[in-house]
Amino acid sequence: MSTRVENRSVIVSVEGDLDIATAGDLRSAVQSAVDAHGPWLILDFSALDFMDSSGLNAIIHAYHLVRERGGSLALAAPNERVTKVIRLVGLHRQLPVHRTVAEAVAAMRALVVKQAG
Repeated sequence: MSTRVENRSVIVSVEGDLDIATAGDLRSAVQSAVDAHGPWLILDFSALDFMDSSGLNAIIHAYHLVRERGGSLALAAPNERVTKVIRLVGLHRQLPVHRTVAEAVAAMRALVVKQAG
């Protein structure tokens, strides 16, 4: 996992598998990123191969964390397999899912401006 900031959004990139072995790592990365850079969070799934229910729980935890701090969470660039999991549990109804990280950054920037204005 890696973290970067772009246009006031903090982007956490997740690679490989997001499962019981790595979900705690995502929770830690999200907590550190939000503490350091604010609650406008994008999870970059462009390099994520697989996600199970532990990964979904980590995403839900991230969602609650950013909402408590007045921010927002978006998911970016999930592959077809990960998208199926997201849709199966209805997470796409609660969180915006973007085809690319660039689309997610643009949408998040619009939210930040809207909330500030």
